[in-house]
Amino acid sequence: MKKALIISISFSTVLLVVVFYFLISGKNSASINTIQAKQNAIEKNSCCAGQNSGEVSENSVYQLKSKWKTETGKNIMLKELKGKKQIMAMVFTNCTYACPLIVNDMKKIELQIKRNDVNFLLISIDPKRDTPEALMQYAKNNKLDLKRWHLITGDENSISELAAVLGFKYKKEADGSFSHSNIINVLNEAGEVAYQHFGLNQDVQDVLGELNKI
Repeated sequence: MKKALIISISFSTVLLVVVFYFLISGKNSASINTIQAKQNAIEKNSCCAGQNSGEVSENSVYQLKSKWKTETGKNIMLKELKGKKQIMAMVFTNCTYACPLIVNDMKKIELQIKRNDVNFLLISIDPKRDTPEALMQYAKNNKLDLKRWHLITGDENSISELAAVLGFKYKKEADGSFSHSNIINVLNEAGEVAYQHFGLNQDVQDVLGELNKI
């Protein structure tokens, strides 16, 4: 009888120890989970949170650190255009042949786009003559809606860097004009080249089709 009582007491003691252990483990686990949740919340709301969310891919023109000037004289970087698709071409306002045709093709595209997530961008390759005032006058002469169109210019290094990224070739001639590639670029919201339209005064349905894919 005494032996059975001792065994019973021992079993009860072991049972209590096991129950106590699981209670403590559960509390510790809950505490750890609570602490982890708090840490995650702090990281999410910290000054560095979302640091990667603003990054662009290695294929984006928005990686370039160059500075540009708009038709209104505002200083910008290309990454400030992020968030909308861009129909973009490199031109110069004193061009009398190719550039007017490129701009006209872009205006044809504009007429067929009713969406508000697409903008149009002209980048001058003639920084000496294409001042902000000249760009503004060009926009007025061509009846460009400045709610959708941006005209920018930069220094020669910025222009040549962007041209290299886009595969755009140009050369300044003795008379001050430029011989250059004839390309309309379609950029997605992240500044990546989604499509390039080559040539002058051609059907622009290919641009519209590619635009609808991105």
